[in-house]
Amino acid sequence: MKYLIANWKMNSIDIEEWQNRFNKTLKLNKDIEIIVCPNYLDIIKCSQQAPNLIMAAQDVSIHDDGPFTGQISAHQLSRSSEQLKYCLVGHSEVRFKGDSNSTVKKKSQKLEGCNINSILCVGEDESILNKGEREKFLLNQLDSYFQDGLCPKFIAYEPIWAIGTGIPADKKNIDDALKIISIFLKEKKLKKIPLLYGGSVSSKNVEEIMSSNILSGCLVGNASLDGEEFARIAEKL
Repeated sequence: MKYLIANWKMNSIDIEEWQNRFNKTLKLNKDIEIIVCPNYLDIIKCSQQAPNLIMAAQDVSIHDDGPFTGQISAHQLSRSSEQLKYCLVGHSEVRFKGDSNSTVKKKSQKLEGCNINSILCVGEDESILNKGEREKFLLNQLDSYFQDGLCPKFIAYEPIWAIGTGIPADKKNIDDALKIISIFLKEKKLKKIPLLYGGSVSSKNVEEIMSSNILSGCLVGNASLDGEEFARIAEKL
């Protein structure tokens, strides 16, 4: 099984047009699970217009309710749509706003309590990579998360220096990072968790990215906004 996740971020998508372009382009009958991450307001609209679509939220609050302006609780997400099965946690854009490793873990705990699976995002910035501290950094992110029996559905490696730049990580960098994650999971005797890559994925580079035998799929940002381009990526997965 391969997995392809579309992170639409703060973009409004015409879901009917997106689906039409996607379905018209996708020719191959592959064993791929497609997951889309709409903005909060579009979750209900997507579930109404695309009843077979599997969805993920882009973020969640660590709180259940209360005076937390602009935040959405795991319980509220669970009531939004039966098609919402997942939620991103630890995405670099959210970590940049202040989410610590502890906060990422708390968010997953809230999601788990509401039967929503976590998609854990990890990854280093360019300065950490250049200083040769990637392994230490990734292990710190992972070790702080995998406590008290907590376990995500997916782990997405998304090097911050490759996100939105149009320049994906090269195969060696991807393989090196995935090996760090795989060895960590093996040493912790954790069950097999599908590993994904995110960072400037497109139909032009996805085959090279997916040539790693450790990868199970991709988390796609900008290229997922066009249903036709996203289908091309799916065909080459």
